[in-house]
Amino acid sequence: MTATPFLIAVSIFFFFSAVGYTVYRGLYGARTALEDQLNDLALKVKIIDGALDSIDAESEGLAPMLVQWAARRLPAPKVDTPAGEKLILTLAHAGFVRPGAVRVLQVVRLISIAAGAVLGFVANLVHGTPLAWGIVWAACGAAIGSVAPSYYLNSRARRRQFAMSRELSDILDLLITCIESGLGIFEALRTVGREAERQGRLLGTELLQLSAEIGAGSSLAQALRALAERTGVDDIKAVAAILIQSEKLGAQMAPALRACSDSLRTKRRMRAEEAAQKSTIKMLFPLVLFVLPAMLIVIIGPAMIKIIHTMSAGSP
Repeated sequence: MTATPFLIAVSIFFFFSAVGYTVYRGLYGARTALEDQLNDLALKVKIIDGALDSIDAESEGLAPMLVQWAARRLPAPKVDTPAGEKLILTLAHAGFVRPGAVRVLQVVRLISIAAGAVLGFVANLVHGTPLAWGIVWAACGAAIGSVAPSYYLNSRARRRQFAMSRELSDILDLLITCIESGLGIFEALRTVGREAERQGRLLGTELLQLSAEIGAGSSLAQALRALAERTGVDDIKAVAAILIQSEKLGAQMAPALRACSDSLRTKRRMRAEEAAQKSTIKMLFPLVLFVLPAMLIVIIGPAMIKIIHTMSAGSP
């Protein structure tokens, strides 16, 4: 049996595919556990040394470098006031947990105000109004620019909290499975956090930071309170309270987490039913404003045209 060129090409393809897969597994597959341990160790060192309190130095590009340079030269914001504490809490809810984010927000707000003023003045020139109105346009643009960063920050915080509340029940199921299989609460949190982070979930990063804080010396209660304050999600606060009470009383955590997970699923189902009940009322306004006039035009329009033609034909 002679080998055809097609069979030779297929054999060469499978051979190089097998060699490439073997090389890939040898270079990257065996390093997964070691890389996870090194990442956990690096996060612990950052928490101990306070490196998480600095501005992210790993950002690359000219724009992040300019923002960081300007942030370092601005006066230190007053974070001990109620407004400063509220701003830091909002930044944490939006995912910016570093105190240096306050200075970055100041720089972004200044840039946004300047950009809004320039755009307002340019819009005045394009519109062709007198130059005196350019000040008004620039002031309006600056006002919009000053509000835009806060609006984006609050919107991002709400979206992030909503996403974490939707992920919580699945994360609790994974925690229950890990605890019932024999893992301790610390190992379960780290394992679930690592796998959730690989899947791109927000709670995965939060759980990894929680496990790193526990490994750095914080108690479970302190780390859970920090997690609840950092996320600002009511369901996470309830889960943190249940875990803290279970640890204090020495109760089993798996049944408590299972009851909490069932409660969260029931709450999610009730929210979905509530949204479905509200949809009928919300659909009423577009029906009245858009669909009903079109139906009236389609139904009554031909009759009205015929009546007009009949009256015009019968008139002298």
